Amino acid sequence: MESNSFISTSTMRTLHAPQELLENIAAQSQPSSPRSSALATSPNSPSESVSSLPSVGSSFFFSSAAASPPRSQPQSNHYARDSSTQGLIIPSLTLPAPLRRPTPFGKTLGDLRLLIVGNGADDRELVSNLLLDDNEDVVDISGWEDFEHGSILRASTDWIEHRDAHGLEKFEPAKNVEIISLARHEFDDNSTKSSVLPVIQSPFHSVSELIDPRCQPSAALANLIASPWSPLHTALIILSNSGPSASEDGPIDLLTPHIPVILMRHGPDHTHFPSRPHMSSFRPRSAAALRNGLFRSPETLSSLRYEAAERFLRWREVECAVERINASHRETVSLSSNEPLWNKAKWEAEWESRLSHDVAISCEREDPVKVPEQQCFDPLHLSSLVSFSLCLLDPATRLLSRSVSTFVDKLADSQVRIAMVGSLCLGIGIGMMIR
Repeated sequence: MESNSFISTSTMRTLHAPQELLENIAAQSQPSSPRSSALATSPNSPSESVSSLPSVGSSFFFSSAAASPPRSQPQSNHYARDSSTQGLIIPSLTLPAPLRRPTPFGKTLGDLRLLIVGNGADDRELVSNLLLDDNEDVVDISGWEDFEHGSILRASTDWIEHRDAHGLEKFEPAKNVEIISLARHEFDDNSTKSSVLPVIQSPFHSVSELIDPRCQPSAALANLIASPWSPLHTALIILSNSGPSASEDGPIDLLTPHIPVILMRHGPDHTHFPSRPHMSSFRPRSAAALRNGLFRSPETLSSLRYEAAERFLRWREVECAVERINASHRETVSLSSNEPLWNKAKWEAEWESRLSHDVAISCEREDPVKVPEQQCFDPLHLSSLVSFSLCLLDPATRLLSRSVSTFVDKLADSQVRIAMVGSLCLGIGIGMMIR
């Protein structure tokens, strides 16, 4: 036999072979390496069999081709000639199919979210063949899943590596490609407003909640929103199997301000759609060009993401303007309610108690000496003359009292007193000398 390490010792003990043959087989079945010892473990011990598998992180589990079927081990002629060895069981190990190795484009693709509408969006085979089948950058394709507005197909261009508590590696698909087929709705104005636009704007609200309302649109904000892991939809693909028609103009005009729109033909008529305002700059003419631009052209994909970010910022500005108008309208409505603009009773209750106090404080700040306002009077009129004379008495009295108080204050100064006493003594001495 070419490889005797696959023969279990417990199996050999159950055979009725000669003692010499059993000893020979047992001597040849000794493990030559730790890996061969692990593979020779009995099938009744699954834990040892799992540990004997090579690490998933090894290059054996990654291949760009399909897994090759296991080859059977030919038996040795020595054991074939001996009838006593016909009961031997040689276990075989079937390895899992190798994983597809991701391409450099697939590793750096990021998240790709596409919306499919139009004639052909209900054909799942057509959608899968258009974007994923025979795509070298796709390493795994999940099944279709139904949701409220249509179907979702998820695919992966890279693997996510995990390591469990025992140190074993495990690879899971990244599922970074999401294709949403809105196949349950007609492509017209009413269906676009009621079904397609809510799906497009659903990530708008979640992203808008993370941004400060005071933050103005800028290049830095656009770069953050246009990142490869942005939750915004990358583009909307409109499938059509007929030539350009006027019935598609309305829905396209409604969608282009919210998401980059790509028109794709899959029918016998290969007439290219005419250019329309605000459409995407990426306009492929075939399915191969569409797939190459989305999966193999970082420049095209980055351009689509920036276009999606610009449309989100435009939607955000519109929503902020509408919110300001609604807030102003609510304030106007609250002011024009049943409550009057000025309540006299409320004003008197708040200010009447402080009115006299405020008047007194204002009077104290005013200059107490004021020249009376000149009034027109007749000087020959006796009553006017008397009234004018009496009006002068009060200011004269105040001036006199102020002069006396000023003189008294000056007398209170010690230097002034010494000067006055000295002047008095000097005057008395001069007078006595003159006498």
